[in-house]
Amino acid sequence: MSLFDHLKLIEDPRSYINLEHNLVDIIFLVLAATASGCHGWLEIEEFGHEHLSWLQKHRPFAKGIPTRHSIARIIKAIDVEMMVLALFRWTNSLRASAGKPLIAIDGKTLRGAVNRNGTEQALHLVSAFDTELGSEHTLSNF
Repeated sequence: MSLFDHLKLIEDPRSYINLEHNLVDIIFLVLAATASGCHGWLEIEEFGHEHLSWLQKHRPFAKGIPTRHSIARIIKAIDVEMMVLALFRWTNSLRASAGKPLIAIDGKTLRGAVNRNGTEQALHLVSAFDTELGSEHTLSNF
């Protein structure tokens, strides 16, 4: 299955009257923009407008790029665990087809964490476990 096939398995939380933009298009836009170094909804929207022809080589984007407010609202409404599961399954399907061991990944968000300048910010922790080697690697942001 392709990345898009895995993303299609994510349940769309929107009502039928709010379906102007395709959910998979929006998720792909966010993934492509963040992989390209974009931070925040405005930068994601700008990335979409600047790279629309490239994005349309992979997905239709029939209604163009949604506003940053729409992108944020839609992404925030998605079941995070469903999205993470879809991305992990896609990643492991690529690894399995290449004959590589599966990677078990677990993520946690620690609420109430405080960063160095004293402002509250959630701490994110991701653990990746190589199922063949039995080794674990942990990444976190502070």
